[in-house]
Amino acid sequence: MFGEHQISKLSVSKATFFVRILNHTAVVDSFFISRILGEADPFAADNTEETPTLIKLRQRMETNDSWLVNFTQTVSAAELARVISFQFIDGDFGQLTVEEILLHLLTHGSNHRGMASRVLASNSLERPKDTFTRYLHSAEPSRRQFAKEAIISQTITTND
Repeated sequence: MFGEHQISKLSVSKATFFVRILNHTAVVDSFFISRILGEADPFAADNTEETPTLIKLRQRMETNDSWLVNFTQTVSAAELARVISFQFIDGDFGQLTVEEILLHLLTHGSNHRGMASRVLASNSLERPKDTFTRYLHSAEPSRRQFAKEAIISQTITTND
């Protein structure tokens, strides 16, 4: 998540868009977490009426992210296959498996983080390095060493 320093370099309208687009992803995450848990929708719309502060947004995102990480570490195959029926905020009805919900949250969040990142790039600001591959290598640093050893081994074998 980006801090006040970067946001302060944006115009008010661009900074507001940046925060609101990320807030939208956090709200949608909250909706689907509630649906997985069988709880009522936590919001009345797909974004909050007020634009949250970065601190509030960060808290909401960290809460959702923590829940999702913990859930995915222990979820069973049967739970992933469970079908959830729900009503979207616009009134349409939907039905997804838990696995499809998780995939939706991943692609939805990635799409909107890309939109927010574009705001930064178009204003010559540094973009966060938040790709899935970066996450995996940060969470499991041994992957880099294993990759290095495998490539060196392949190179030696190929050259012999």
